Amino acid sequence: KGLEIKSMLDQNQYETGIKISDEEMARLNIRKAKFHGEWNYKISPLDNHKN
Repeated sequence: KGLEIKSMLDQNQYETGIKISDEEMARLNIRKAKFHGEWNYKISPLDNHKN
């Protein structure tokens, strides 16, 4: 059996041109993939429940 892919078109409208600071970018929980991390990455929620 070959590769099976499912997709759905998102037709929502989204605001463009939003700017964020370098500090805001640094706070994101981004994990780059080993293979082409510049293209492939995972953004996870921040754990705000740590004491």
